[in-house]
Amino acid sequence: MFILLHVSWACWLGSIVFFSFVVAPTVHAVLERPDAARLMRTMFPRYYLFGMICGGIALACAIATANDLKLTVPLVVATVLSAYARQVLTPALDEARRDSDDDRFASLHVQSVRLNLVALVSLLLAGLGLAIV
Repeated sequence: MFILLHVSWACWLGSIVFFSFVVAPTVHAVLERPDAARLMRTMFPRYYLFGMICGGIALACAIATANDLKLTVPLVVATVLSAYARQVLTPALDEARRDSDDDRFASLHVQSVRLNLVALVSLLLAGLGLAIV
């Protein structure tokens, strides 16, 4: 179970880094804005679902093996943020885009970027917990 914990954490962390620093910038650099937006709207729910799945697996393993708050708290934070982003924030962004509400979209996009950053930092902190366990 300890290996599953490490693998789920590593896959999740890798997905955030790869998506944020490789996929998203590349999509926006290569595609025209409407096409990039359509592609990203399709990818984001899957991206956040992947985080929720990895988070659920990592949390279950962490609780079963360590029950250390240095590990579980950051995993809970990142998992909750992924769920919020998928279930609340992404639909709100889609609605703002559909309604051509550029101000609301910009505000929600900033929130999305910040939440993604907090999830990334949380996973890095969980990594410190993994190193201690």
